[in-house]
Amino acid sequence: MQQLFFDRVVSLLSEIYIKSKYVKDIDIFRLKDILDSLSKGQFENKEWAVKELQPYLKNKDACIIIGGWYGLLSYILKELQFDGDVWNYDLDPVCREYGEKLVIHDKVHFITDNGLTFVNDEAWNNKNKIIICTACEHIEQDDINEMLIKKDKDAIVCLQSNNYYDIDSHINCHDSLDHFISELPLREIYYSGTKNWNKEYDRFMVIGK
Repeated sequence: MQQLFFDRVVSLLSEIYIKSKYVKDIDIFRLKDILDSLSKGQFENKEWAVKELQPYLKNKDACIIIGGWYGLLSYILKELQFDGDVWNYDLDPVCREYGEKLVIHDKVHFITDNGLTFVNDEAWNNKNKIIICTACEHIEQDDINEMLIKKDKDAIVCLQSNNYYDIDSHINCHDSLDHFISELPLREIYYSGTKNWNKEYDRFMVIGK
């Protein structure tokens, strides 16, 4: 982890803790949530996504991240020299507030909104954008599929899900990679793969259009 990014994380955690002692509305749970977002597993699955996306990033003007959380994926994209804008969409407004405090690169943005709806804006929905969602297990399959059907037919997507059914917020897990692929209305698949995490569950990834 780059030292500047690490320093930003430590500073943010300290700020939240200190404020929680004096401000009733500060949610101390955010300390763990931020740490969870930066766990070894989170780094590895997002590095996996960026590594496999490398051949497709050239000449793209932006990456749209659906479920951007606190911005780890945008950090990794920028560390690997992606020059375009990175837009982190998340429904949680605190993700934007805290995510912006962790940014160390130019052209990284946070939007509090449902990232799936970017397809309704012609300025956003074009083949020069790459769409990434590493949290499909948190989103209804019908909503993902509606976005995939509406997106520009030549826009590349990178999607991850898993078979970790034990978490309540995992409302859209899949039994296998084949099961995941079978539910995605993609015309072409450029990459698909599975990684096992600590022998606890499998994470699946698909890149296509």
